[in-house]
Amino acid sequence: PPIEVSTGVMKRSIDVGDGDTLEIMPLGAGSEVGRSCHLCTYKGKSVMFDCGVHPGYAGIASLPYFDEVDLSTVDALLVTHFHLDHCAAVPFLVGHTTFKGRILMTHPTKAIFQMLMADFVKLNKTTDAGEAIFGESDLKASMERIEVIDFHQEVDIDGIKVTPYRAGHVLGACMFYIDIGGLRVLYTGDYSRTPDRHLPGADLPPIPPHVVICEATYGVSPHSPREERERRFTDRVHQILNRGGKVLLPVVALGRAQELLLILEDYWVKHPELHGVPIYQASALARRAMTVYQTYINVLNGDMKAAFEEANPFVFRHVNHLAHAGGLDDVGPCVVLATPSMLQSGLSRELFESWCGDPINGVIIADFAVQGTLAREILSDCKSITSRTGGDLPLRMSVDAISFSAHADYPQTQQFLDAMAPAHVVLVHGEAGEMGRLRRALEGKAAADGKKMSVYTPKNCQAVEIKHSGSKVAKVMGVLAEHPPAVGTHVRGLLVQKDFGHMLLAPCDLPAYTKLRTAAVSQRQMVPTSVPLRPRGAIRGHTQRHYPERRL
Repeated sequence: PPIEVSTGVMKRSIDVGDGDTLEIMPLGAGSEVGRSCHLCTYKGKSVMFDCGVHPGYAGIASLPYFDEVDLSTVDALLVTHFHLDHCAAVPFLVGHTTFKGRILMTHPTKAIFQMLMADFVKLNKTTDAGEAIFGESDLKASMERIEVIDFHQEVDIDGIKVTPYRAGHVLGACMFYIDIGGLRVLYTGDYSRTPDRHLPGADLPPIPPHVVICEATYGVSPHSPREERERRFTDRVHQILNRGGKVLLPVVALGRAQELLLILEDYWVKHPELHGVPIYQASALARRAMTVYQTYINVLNGDMKAAFEEANPFVFRHVNHLAHAGGLDDVGPCVVLATPSMLQSGLSRELFESWCGDPINGVIIADFAVQGTLAREILSDCKSITSRTGGDLPLRMSVDAISFSAHADYPQTQQFLDAMAPAHVVLVHGEAGEMGRLRRALEGKAAADGKKMSVYTPKNCQAVEIKHSGSKVAKVMGVLAEHPPAVGTHVRGLLVQKDFGHMLLAPCDLPAYTKLRTAAVSQRQMVPTSVPLRPRGAIRGHTQRHYPERRL
């Protein structure tokens, strides 16, 4: 595309060639949920968004497809939040690949990332050694490489301008907005535009992007209003307790667990008849991480900030810490929040197998159930499950799904994209069927509104290529800008490219605006001749006519 040369009163186009191609390739979370990792390449710059593991797999099989690309060429890794499917492969990337780029995440994300990954390393030590994908030294190396960034702060990484915006979802979660040579890309990560009990909703970037890489977790499904979901949740918990049962809430240790604890604490305060029924938080990690929530009050919503003025709302009077499952042997009706959320292993799996045969008990899936996990399996109305030892266990306990996962639903996604009106949308972090339905809905809505929007649903390792031919502007600087030229006159100078910006400069201004320097080159040329160079000879006269500045 042409460059526009601007002097304040005049613009002129300079042809600099054809447009450039943006390439977006999912290395994970392409037509699936899990191991989010997306590579964005444009004009020789390469940015990786997120670097997580898949909760449905173990060991090397859970990693993104790193072997498909040259990781040594990646300039930066931008991590949106601390959930394992978005960050748990970072230590492997640092310790076991050729990646040498910079790593950015927000302050709360880095603080909780360290706790989560330390717990992850300890868990790997107790499991099959072949499934451990990194160790303590890899975690230490990654922590040394991670840089922190504030919401709305712009950081320049060799010409890549990076700005994080609030994403809702969990504490410290952000969307990353990047600008490479005038091409603007927004990666949402996991986001929610709806405020909850402790977090504000996602921001709307002030300058619309050309391309949005957007999560498609819930496809075209709408969420019920938050108040309705909270009422259904507390009613169901109360029903199970009234029949003498135990309530299992499989959760991620940090994020939705804190939201559910706030809901339960508030309900217990309003219902004195439940004061004798214990609520257990079965995660030492969640207990330790509460200090992070207390430290970063500034990123919570207004209600939480106001509550902190009087007391710490995360100090729960009706919640107890549970160290191990044996502590529940002689307990009657109770509520237990246990990890992991997908029931693949750990205490939540242990409790589920102990309680699933009794119809008075109940389990409530409050997060998105990933395909290939036990949480997804029990939502399909199965009558039995396979235990960790390989035997069959009857499933008689009640199973409910009441989502508090803080992912955008269809109305949020549609309104968010309507407000920004990007020309291109790349859907990720969704199952293939849901993504296909969401693509058709978004394209149909855009067509009905008279807008042009291309929507893509790539699979893992399938690149999306988008041509971008945006305008380029060269600023006239220095002495050339002191006297703006009249229309129709010429401006002569040196066109200098710095990162993705262009300047038109006089040679004398190079040291002031660039790291370039000018120099004079003297040359003496000898031409052998057998003809004498007489003062009025033909050779001397001819040479001086063509090269008057040369001395013979």
